[in-house]
Amino acid sequence: MQHSIVSWETVHEHGQLWWLHLKMRKQLFVDEMHWSIPHTPDVEADQYDTPKTQYVITHTNGTPLAASRLNPTIGNFGYWSYMINDACEGKLPGIPDTLMDAPPRDHSIWEATRFTVNPSIPKAERNSILAENARALTGAARDLGASKLIALMPPAYVRWLTSIGLPTNKTGPTLKDGQGNRICTIEMAL
Repeated sequence: MQHSIVSWETVHEHGQLWWLHLKMRKQLFVDEMHWSIPHTPDVEADQYDTPKTQYVITHTNGTPLAASRLNPTIGNFGYWSYMINDACEGKLPGIPDTLMDAPPRDHSIWEATRFTVNPSIPKAERNSILAENARALTGAARDLGASKLIALMPPAYVRWLTSIGLPTNKTGPTLKDGQGNRICTIEMAL
């Protein structure tokens, strides 16, 4: 199992892997979970896939097994900044604007999103592969100068991440999204 950090600067070195990871995201989030998010018949990508984005892709022999995405909490890319901040500004229907009182805008804080595991992997193996990806994500974030990660996740991820050696805290209220799923903001010191 390998981990590749892919950015827009290095996508030419990992183009097929990057494309297959976007296909995996579409299969999981659109086809299986029925999220109403931007996609084509082949891939899923949204407004947070920008030139600032860093992708952490866990793979074997060029086949993505799991992936996650990092975005800075500073700056905007056009109308958009990062998911938690945009939700708090009321820009994301279906995500409550009361996630946090003051979403951070700090060079040392990055947002982690789009945690994905290949749906073809047997359920019994998914947690260990996601754990490997989460550990690689924290290393990539540190390399970017991050001292903290934030994310919008189901509250159960606090316990799960902590159990795999990545101590995590809930930082906001537990709320329900537009589909009735429990969500909250979480943070992890690096």
